[in-house]
Amino acid sequence: MPNHFLLMNLYATIVGAFFALLWRRQMRDRIKMFLQVYIGLVGGGLIAAWLMYPFPSGPPSPIP
Repeated sequence: MPNHFLLMNLYATIVGAFFALLWRRQMRDRIKMFLQVYIGLVGGGLIAAWLMYPFPSGPPSPIP
């Protein structure tokens, strides 16, 4: 099973390519749009993961 980082990169690539092809006509503008969307999605995901890292990931442990 692929890990989350690989799936995040695949998603960012597909979404970036889709919007670049849909919204831009010139190749230079398409590449710029793709990179902006790709870096925004991957970078935003990594920043969100970094901000959530210190918080516990499960239910609180019972008091003994």
